[in-house]
Amino acid sequence: MKNPLVSTQQIDKTTNDNLNEPSDEIKEHQHIYNEFYNLEYTRGLFGIMEPISKNWFRSEFIGFDDYPERNNQDRPLLFACNHSGMAFPWDAILLGYEINKHFNFNSHSIRALTSPMLSVSALMNPFTLDKLWKIAGGVDATFLNFEAMMYYKDHNLLIYPEGVPGIGKGFNKKYQLQEFKTSFIRMSVKYKTDIVGISTVNGEYINPYAYSSKLINRLVNKIGIPFLPIGLITPLILLQPWIFYFGFPAKLKFVLGRRYKPYEMIDKPYHEISQQEFKSIAAKVRDYMQEDLYEAVRTYTRL
Repeated sequence: MKNPLVSTQQIDKTTNDNLNEPSDEIKEHQHIYNEFYNLEYTRGLFGIMEPISKNWFRSEFIGFDDYPERNNQDRPLLFACNHSGMAFPWDAILLGYEINKHFNFNSHSIRALTSPMLSVSALMNPFTLDKLWKIAGGVDATFLNFEAMMYYKDHNLLIYPEGVPGIGKGFNKKYQLQEFKTSFIRMSVKYKTDIVGISTVNGEYINPYAYSSKLINRLVNKIGIPFLPIGLITPLILLQPWIFYFGFPAKLKFVLGRRYKPYEMIDKPYHEISQQEFKSIAAKVRDYMQEDLYEAVRTYTRL
């Protein structure tokens, strides 16, 4: 590609021998596909995003020329990516924007599973625009939503398996992947679809040298904000609240990583796999993604 281009820990032990047909519960939940998603509105945002991506964050995509194809045509691929921490998630916004622009919203495009916390508070929607995450294609990363999206064939899925801790981990831990949730492993195993890693480099410079305080985070959680970065721009937020959404001109680089097949990492039927075994597979995938991330940092970091 030459142009720049989660979830609860609920344990699901139910089985559906015919996975070609969704369960009644999932059928009733498939309204999430288009309940808020507005494709034309999302296209309209491209005019705003183009200069932000090209001139401010200077997004660069590496390794995407050989773009992954689905191993299972009936299921979306699962793209898994890291956050660098302590900034409004411009990295995820730009990743989705560039891929969807490049593929013009065909089946290679992506929709993101986002932390429900981002939807609860208007403050966590970009510039307090109500439900903007969902209007632009985001889906709350609950287990039921995730499973319903496994029957959605129009796009692939983007997940951040570190969850909110990945955003709020602080500059000192910027490239240390936090513990992965297991939901994306469960979906890969159950529906026999691959996971493709993506490494984001230089995202920490969106809000450089910002750190995390557990006490302050607990306080801001009460108003629906998952974390408050303690750094260069923090005092200015009190004077100009819009600065909460500000990002410095980091040169973002997105590096395509390895492909993973968790369903080949264990020889058991889905319903017999324990929570600990899912955690073990998630840890293994995390270790591989950590290796790829460190290599991407060594090769492509800004400094």
